[in-house]
Amino acid sequence: MTAKTIYSRISALRDRPRAAEPARVYRLTPSPLAVLSEAGIHFLLAAVLAGAVVFGERAPLGVAFVAAAGSGLFGASALVGACFGSLTALDFSPGLRYASAAILAFAIHFAFYDWKPLRRPWAMPLVAGVLVGFTGFIVQSQTGWRTVSAAYLVLETALVMAASWAFRGALAPMVRRRKDRPSAAARRVGPLALLCACLTAIAPMEVFGIPMLAVAGVGACALTLFAPERVLGWLGIWSAPEAAADLRAQRLVHQKLERTAQAFRTLCDSLRSAFRGPDNDNDVSTVFDRAAGRQCRACTLRDRCWKTDYNTTFNALNDATPAMVERGRAEKGDFPRHFADRCIHFPDFVAAVNEELTALFYRRQYNARIRESRAAVCRQYAQLSDLLGEAAAELSRELTPDVVGDRRLRQRLAEWKLDARAAVYRDGRGLVRVEAEGPGCSALARPSRLKDLSAVLGVPLRVELEGDETISLIQQEPLMAVAGVAARKKTGETVSGDAGTYFKRHDGKLYLLLCDGMGSGPEANRESTLAVRLLEQLLQAGVEAPRALTTLASALALRGEETGGFTTVDLLQLDLFTGEGELFKLGAAPTYIKKGGEVQRLTGKSLPAGLAEGENGALDRFTLRLVPGDCVLMVSDGVCPGPEDGWLRERLAGFDGASPKDLARELVTRDLKEATDDRTALVIRVDRRA
Repeated sequence: MTAKTIYSRISALRDRPRAAEPARVYRLTPSPLAVLSEAGIHFLLAAVLAGAVVFGERAPLGVAFVAAAGSGLFGASALVGACFGSLTALDFSPGLRYASAAILAFAIHFAFYDWKPLRRPWAMPLVAGVLVGFTGFIVQSQTGWRTVSAAYLVLETALVMAASWAFRGALAPMVRRRKDRPSAAARRVGPLALLCACLTAIAPMEVFGIPMLAVAGVGACALTLFAPERVLGWLGIWSAPEAAADLRAQRLVHQKLERTAQAFRTLCDSLRSAFRGPDNDNDVSTVFDRAAGRQCRACTLRDRCWKTDYNTTFNALNDATPAMVERGRAEKGDFPRHFADRCIHFPDFVAAVNEELTALFYRRQYNARIRESRAAVCRQYAQLSDLLGEAAAELSRELTPDVVGDRRLRQRLAEWKLDARAAVYRDGRGLVRVEAEGPGCSALARPSRLKDLSAVLGVPLRVELEGDETISLIQQEPLMAVAGVAARKKTGETVSGDAGTYFKRHDGKLYLLLCDGMGSGPEANRESTLAVRLLEQLLQAGVEAPRALTTLASALALRGEETGGFTTVDLLQLDLFTGEGELFKLGAAPTYIKKGGEVQRLTGKSLPAGLAEGENGALDRFTLRLVPGDCVLMVSDGVCPGPEDGWLRERLAGFDGASPKDLARELVTRDLKEATDDRTALVIRVDRRA
């Protein structure tokens, strides 16, 4: 897996889908304990409501709750609770009546679940009202009709229909399927109606002889039917639960990233302990041992040279070693005369020594390459582990719900009558972020709406991402940068060996990047373009600039083993919220900072990427703080090839800030003669956003 793929996958964990992609909704399967808990809640509520007596001796709320609970496990739990409450809290005859009505309501919902008309918001409330009215009609026909009884039966039927409709809204948070969700009005008044019903069951209250539940039900219905939508919106906002971030999936991703980072860290440590250095082959004496094994084994003077006169032979070879190693090969004059005259195979011995010496140098070079490659692999795994760890840490602290801002936002959405669900968060830096979804989201991108939302939340907002019924708004930066770029290729070349770019990240950080490949022409352009593209991808993925540069330098160093090239890197990072910035250099030309009428020159001493391993110590790093009116100039070494840059500093000091592009063009075209190198200039001017 390449570094590009890894960092793209890390970026995909944090980014929302863009306009061309459908919004992905991740749902977590509820645990068995959570399902049983919700079923228990349905049972208890039905049992309590079944004992709520209204209009003398009537208790129809258990039937209304069963009709609202549905036909699944929760509906069955509500049915059992309603039958239990009716048969234990009421007399046998009315208890049997309401238990029968509840069983019939559940049976109809269960049998005709797939029938589309039954899924309408009014269908089951109407069924519950008809069943209660029908069973009441049968009972009333046996006991005799009176005007009061008939009026109570009508009120009871209307109450069951209204209560079933409202209870369905109160149970909305437990509904799993989107198409079974109740209407917005039911969700607004449902919790209030359910609360009043429970209070009536626990502590019956009357107002002027009328049950408190009837007063609350009539008031809720009247409010729903006749009150302005603005008032309903305000009541819904204040009665709705506070918005909370769904942190469970985020926590799972965080844990997975941490475990993956730990696995790569363990792998790195194991590789470092397993990578042992090669056998010691630095002793030059092995050259003579190997040469003697080849030439002296069959020689008639072998015993004399290597046994009788061993010390003389050893000293002669030792005297020849310094000159031989320095020159890279042995010559006849390196050996003492008495040794050269005595050896009967001296020319062949010197040739064997040279062959073994060359092999020794090759082995040393090979072992050095092996050590460097192994160290580079370990560094890559360590850097990948650090990147995953940083991504996990950032994910764990990224978004915190803003309760006050969330309430203000929902109030404004209710006033605008927009069908949208929205929430307000603050990231790890305390910056405001708004996430919204729904058919009405597109209206939030209008300038007038953005301006109004900015006033409501107290910070300027801008659109970050807008997709299919989704939108993300983030806090607008108080600063902005006006950029100008100009380039001129070397005379006689088809393309420039310089490459640069500038971009702003979603967190308000501006990046200005300039790379200069070794030499000029297509090869240099290929190297500099690769460096710019890789570095931009790392930075866009959220990797911190020092680590991104370290990773880039290591990758280019490995690549340079085959191509032999290098690239200078000049990177400016500027926070548009605070004006604080940092300048990073890897072998790049000087950078110039204009503050007022003064120009400061920043020069680094590090090697270009591809020549050094890219450790933090080899990276030039400067801290900046820019205010509106300040300018930054980046140039490749072709703009000012010599040490004399007075003309450039004088021109920048006199720059009025009107057009950074004109200044960049003037700098690269100042010398109208043939360009001996590629020239590129990037200029930015920091302004305050209007």
